[in-house]
Amino acid sequence: MRSITRLGPVAATLLFVLIAAAGARIGRSAAALDAPGDQTLRELADQFTEAEMRLYPEQATRWGDHRYDGRVSDLTQAGIDARIKHALEWKRRFDRINPASLSAHQEADREWLIANCDGELLGDQQIRDYERDPGFYMPTSGVYRLIERNFAPAPERMRSVTARENAALTNLAAARANLKPASVARVSIDIVIQQMTATIAFFKNDVPAAFAAVPDGADRKAFAVANQNTIAALSEYQKWMKESLAPKASGSFAIGAEAYKRMLIDDDMVDIPLAQLEAAGEQELKRLQNQFRETAHAIDPNRTPAEVMKAQAAKHPARADVIPQISAGLKGLRQYVIDHRLASIPSDVMPTVAETPPFRRATTFASMDSPGPLEKSTEAYFYVTLPDPSWPAERQNQLLEFYSAPNISDVSTHEVFPGHYVQFLNNRLNPDKVRLLYYSGANVEGWGLYVEQMMLDEGLHSGEPTYRLAQIQMALQRACRYLAGIRMHTHGMTVEDAAKFFESDAYMTPHNAMVEALRGTGDPGYLRYQLGKLMILKLREDVRAKQVASFDLGKFHDAFLAQGAVPIRLIRRAMLGSDGPLL
Repeated sequence: MRSITRLGPVAATLLFVLIAAAGARIGRSAAALDAPGDQTLRELADQFTEAEMRLYPEQATRWGDHRYDGRVSDLTQAGIDARIKHALEWKRRFDRINPASLSAHQEADREWLIANCDGELLGDQQIRDYERDPGFYMPTSGVYRLIERNFAPAPERMRSVTARENAALTNLAAARANLKPASVARVSIDIVIQQMTATIAFFKNDVPAAFAAVPDGADRKAFAVANQNTIAALSEYQKWMKESLAPKASGSFAIGAEAYKRMLIDDDMVDIPLAQLEAAGEQELKRLQNQFRETAHAIDPNRTPAEVMKAQAAKHPARADVIPQISAGLKGLRQYVIDHRLASIPSDVMPTVAETPPFRRATTFASMDSPGPLEKSTEAYFYVTLPDPSWPAERQNQLLEFYSAPNISDVSTHEVFPGHYVQFLNNRLNPDKVRLLYYSGANVEGWGLYVEQMMLDEGLHSGEPTYRLAQIQMALQRACRYLAGIRMHTHGMTVEDAAKFFESDAYMTPHNAMVEALRGTGDPGYLRYQLGKLMILKLREDVRAKQVASFDLGKFHDAFLAQGAVPIRLIRRAMLGSDGPLL
């Protein structure tokens, strides 16, 4: 399974008129190219996604289908067995379809559906997250999705929260049976415990506040009981982790080389040998470091690159001013994309900048949370992680150094214009359900990182070197993620070594470097940012070589986005007629 302004009725209607019109246009074009087996595959894909939503209710909520909002995924052993059976059966069904009976577009969809089944099997059969990750059982995201957006009246959403919280108690109990101390890494426990105070505060404060206006009655009483039971269960889970699981935990967070190779094939259709990938990562890191030194020298030749970066990072807003400054800059970025015809933005709706929810803050600085592709609500949130006011001043300052003006521009480009938010708006137009719902991380995160560089290459900030230095430093962060992901999960790199790597090679503060290292323990695929960017750059140059004088950058971007967020291998095939080298 594979990532705040409330709209007025006119804006919302305009968005969906655009979506409907574009969807109909693309749909007619696709229908004209149907091959004999295309309709069969589409029908099977519809059945598959229905089965997926029943089996993974939280995923259905995230997609924007709310028929299963009162349920949770069954994480008991019986539930895991059902997931494995589901993936095996659907993989067999898609395998039985003759590729020769399909159009090129639908054959790509068939391959992508099989890869998704393989990815589910990788998680449940080989990596076995349910035996090694205490965070696997946390109900927080599933509940948060029900209060984050006003997709239904508050009383209806409150009833769904009640049912989902009650159902989640079974999973918290199953964790005690499923988690194997020999498979659980101590750091995985530490991350969950580190976030538990904020998580419990979320259930104590934020969840009840979401339904403060709901009148008293039987439903409200049932919700209060369910929410209190959830808080008690989380407290007991924390106690159990500390007293029973942690003392015996002796596992490794690393998934190993074989699982890592399979992850890349299943998630992104990348079959490049790990040694070759690592060599490409080392080459890119050296290139970026040379560029960083040259840019820093141009800013101040009398200081070391680290000193130049430190001085630049020190010019950051106060905690209270971070979100207002980020919000103020989005309109200008959007207009730059439009004026320079760099990508189509099929909506005037702006996302709202908001503080990252408490349970996500330990391992992320910023993120884009667009509504699901099936969601009627159009509320979109650009989340920003701010320092806890209770932290020591030095620790708060280290996090705030992430939000210098050049960094704010770079992160906003990645997350919003023309990054993830623009990609979401375009993908929402896609009439192909497979491409609407399933995405490749290397495509999505690669696009976000790619546009950071592309926007400056196309003249944003008029060559001001401080903005280029910030962009390169953020690229260095992803270059270190690329190598740390491989090395932490296949070479035995420790969390401490990874943190030092981010400090020395990406010029990050100790706090921010440790955040990156901790993220790598549970996100082995966070190499996907740089991996995807490199594949997009290679695709762009190959398309340019093919089109020569007729090449247009904005048209290239629109053609790329129109394919959906599928693996870049499949987009290469569609745009060039063959797979070709990915890097």
